[in-house]
Amino acid sequence: MLDLRFNYPSVKKEADIFQQYIKGLPEQEKYGMLTPPSFRPAPAAAQEIGQWLELPPDTLRYRSDVITTCSGNSALHCILTWFRNMEETAAIEEFTYTSFKASAHELGYRLHTIACDAQGMIPEALEAHLQSSNTRLVYLQPTIHNPTCSVMSLQRRRDIVTVIKRFRDVYVIEDDAYRFLHPSPPPTFLQLMPDKTLYICSFSKVFNPFVRVAHIVYPRNILQGVDSIIRYTTSGSSGLLSAFARYLVQGDLLQQVIAEKRHIAELLYEKVKNIFQDLPYRTFPGSYHIWVKLPEQLSAGAFAAEMRTWNIDIMSSEDFSTTGNQEYFRIAMGSTWNAPELVPSLQTLAGAVRKHYST
Repeated sequence: MLDLRFNYPSVKKEADIFQQYIKGLPEQEKYGMLTPPSFRPAPAAAQEIGQWLELPPDTLRYRSDVITTCSGNSALHCILTWFRNMEETAAIEEFTYTSFKASAHELGYRLHTIACDAQGMIPEALEAHLQSSNTRLVYLQPTIHNPTCSVMSLQRRRDIVTVIKRFRDVYVIEDDAYRFLHPSPPPTFLQLMPDKTLYICSFSKVFNPFVRVAHIVYPRNILQGVDSIIRYTTSGSSGLLSAFARYLVQGDLLQQVIAEKRHIAELLYEKVKNIFQDLPYRTFPGSYHIWVKLPEQLSAGAFAAEMRTWNIDIMSSEDFSTTGNQEYFRIAMGSTWNAPELVPSLQTLAGAVRKHYST
């Protein structure tokens, strides 16, 4: 079975970099890394995170705090857990990340879908919802959205910032997992609106899933006591991996990995264009996933089941929807980009979709 559900692009260079890092560790540092680290990065490490995220120097000095956990999923769950005593709802896009949806449902949130267009959430629709509800959390994936591949323009981001600032105590949860695949992404909401943004920075996709480290950058007036939530849900990250993540952002090794991943994704994009050229689909030149529209008479669940008989595993749009939408399916190539059976499987998928459109 070719797994086209998971989307963690990795390259050989990652293993080489980690091996070199371990070999170069001074003897006295090795044992210190066996001790669990503080959830709060040291001031120098926090400033390095800020530099990596291209934040103004004053952001992490005066406006925002940073805390570390073991993954982006953990970060989302901890944020939702902290807000749950005060909040019952969250605003999301028409299709949203499956783990956010699962955590929200587990914690009893009601998720409100806001109308979207090719750039993502529509500011006017968000404003109308905030005017008629008590929602204070807005979850966004503004750069190479999962699953739709949409990218919010700078103007769209500014328009959403304008809306958010009109409402007291409304915050954006910015999940920017795929930002690194965009060659020149617009500014983050964290850069545009640090006082109202909770930003999640994970190393699982930008480097590799084994680096169980993610940072939450958040306004200083909220998330008091979130350390306890991290402690009893995951115990945080490890000393070794936290130190390695810091090492990655200090030099240019991570940028080399990112450049290689972008190059691979651009080559995949050319293959996808040729294979799906006459079909309705969305992607981005640096993306490892594709969002394909199915004909009206065919449900994504039925199509996914059909593809499993061909040993191809894909995700239905129902997985990303709170309304049961089955009009699309997602192909994720991050874990299989170099698999010899990938291109034949993409051809099988495209051929099957064409066949259904012609009937």
